[in-house]
Amino acid sequence: MTAEQKRAYLILHICVFIWGFTAILGNVISLKETILVWYRMGITAASLLFLPALWKNIKNIPRKEILKIAGIGIIVMFHWIAFYGSIQYANVSVSLTCLATITLFTSFIEPLFFKSKIKYWEVISGAFIIPGIYIIFYFTGEFQTGIILGLLSALFAALFSVLNKKMIAKH
Repeated sequence: MTAEQKRAYLILHICVFIWGFTAILGNVISLKETILVWYRMGITAASLLFLPALWKNIKNIPRKEILKIAGIGIIVMFHWIAFYGSIQYANVSVSLTCLATITLFTSFIEPLFFKSKIKYWEVISGAFIIPGIYIIFYFTGEFQTGIILGLLSALFAALFSVLNKKMIAKH
């Protein structure tokens, strides 16, 4: 394994840790999901002010592309609101279990944007989570709102992932 590959794996593991820790923090923080997401966006925006190299690169992006990027950002915002809402209306387990449906949603959304055929093996592998969600959470109706929000979160995550892929392929 090369040094570059080791570095990439390290970054990947750090990202996975942070992503998993986000759900736990969302459970501990008592703010409503919309307020929490606004705080996150504010902190991110303030942090970006300290990256002057970023602003130089943004000036070179056409306005139409900036609007597309902003649109993807809005979808990410809806993903985070639904994600934290799922945690607050149910729990971390429900939220993360529902996120596993991202692959199922992506298997339907990606062919729409890339004008390709649906890959049925992706649909089948993504659909395996549905019985899992049913089995785990069937016996209690108290998680219904959390499951709906978790599935919405997964839908938004699949959508912004496909849109990001399309933007990257274009540039």
